[in-house]
Amino acid sequence: MESLLELKDVSIDFQSKRKSFNIIKNINLKIDRKMKYGIVGESGSGKSLTSLAVMNLLSDNLSIGQGEIILRTDEEKVLNHLSKKEMRNVRGEDIAMIFQEPMTALDPLYTIEYQIIEVLRYHRKMSKKEMREKAIAMLTSVGISRPEKIMNDYPHQLSGGMRQRVMIAMALVTEPKLLIADEPTTALDVTIQAQILDLMNDLTDEHGTSILMITHDLGVILETCDRVAVMYAGQVVEESTVKNVFDNPQHPYTQGLLKSIKTLGDRSEKLYSIPGNVPTPDEYQELGCRFATRCPFAFEKCFNEEPPAFQVGSDQTSKCWLHDEEANPNE
Repeated sequence: MESLLELKDVSIDFQSKRKSFNIIKNINLKIDRKMKYGIVGESGSGKSLTSLAVMNLLSDNLSIGQGEIILRTDEEKVLNHLSKKEMRNVRGEDIAMIFQEPMTALDPLYTIEYQIIEVLRYHRKMSKKEMREKAIAMLTSVGISRPEKIMNDYPHQLSGGMRQRVMIAMALVTEPKLLIADEPTTALDVTIQAQILDLMNDLTDEHGTSILMITHDLGVILETCDRVAVMYAGQVVEESTVKNVFDNPQHPYTQGLLKSIKTLGDRSEKLYSIPGNVPTPDEYQELGCRFATRCPFAFEKCFNEEPPAFQVGSDQTSKCWLHDEEANPNE
């Protein structure tokens, strides 16, 4: 079965009058229908930029230098080749997005009713009464009590958890094929986080929607996703099922991320952290592995030649020279 969304060798470049450089390099991802797929990595790894590329919402100084973003619904569409008008029809209809901070994503000048109905007005042929009934039903389904009252409220009158529920309702009201969730629980307390994740799981199971979850939180990935891509400095360094990545991480960066998680019963006083920081895009080294400067296992070839994505199992890839028996000095 063909995947719903596929990214083929996608690269994103930054261009200005003074300088230009690569930000995202050769991303390859496949998201099947009804799949919950996660992208995880530190801040600055390129996760959100990848999701914006899928939505065709890159700023003017960013462009897709190569590759294709393919969406397969009733027909196959190469999203990065669509016109602005064609892409507007895709957004909301086929793909919807929950942004990181609902207070900035919701318009403070309009009521919740107006903002939900606006989505239906653009994508569905319905009467005003039908749109209102659909909006109330969707608010009810995301766990909002007294939805008729909430419809008349403005975003600033709602709590953070309520605003996030409204965002989910807006995203799912047209029953899109793919839901992109960019750090959907970052600004919420732990209890509300769990409720929102459970809500997204239930609603997507009910509507058969695929999820692309963007997060830096490995706990969120474990809670919601089937497969995961680990990103570092604009590249996917490891990709597999969530079980494989958590039980048997193959890339040193993934191993470092998992090692930095505190578990119940862990009495060690010092929290492990990967040395150094994620480089900014203009600091990416042109040769070698982008993680080499922070990697405890790096050897000469890591600094001079970029590793390919090695197949390290029947369903797992890792972008690391340690998997090359000829190159690895420890073999």
